[in-house]
Amino acid sequence: MKTMKMMMLLIVIGMFPTTQALADGGPCSIKAIAGHWVFATGVGHSEVPVPQDITAIGTMNIAKDGSLSGTFDVTVQNTFFVPEILYAGSVTVNRDCRGTLTFITGIGTERIDSIVVVNRSEILGMSQDHLSLWTYQMRRISGKPKKADDD
Repeated sequence: MKTMKMMMLLIVIGMFPTTQALADGGPCSIKAIAGHWVFATGVGHSEVPVPQDITAIGTMNIAKDGSLSGTFDVTVQNTFFVPEILYAGSVTVNRDCRGTLTFITGIGTERIDSIVVVNRSEILGMSQDHLSLWTYQMRRISGKPKKADDD
């Protein structure tokens, strides 16, 4: 009987970290990735308006409700550089750590990206647009989203 009680106690103790992770949404939830992030794309490629390489770097704020906002700078090869483009949208994250970012930029372009949550501090992403191909890495710099007046 003592052996059975000891076995049950060990099982309950062993499950505690899992129970705690599920209580806060686990590492693959909106709550887990809410905060202030920075990102940088690799050199990508865009066919619009003509074929050229493209790259971007910026910030992203993810709220606990899944809404997001931020700014980015973009350079298009042999064409232009535009700093501080605003954007806003939403993020979804599945239990398997895959998700989607959807947003509209201040210049009117709409984007849908696939993401993978590596951990609470790193996200990998890629565009779903076959005319504008790129990948990027995101790194969390704070667990709290930056407010517009926090400059």
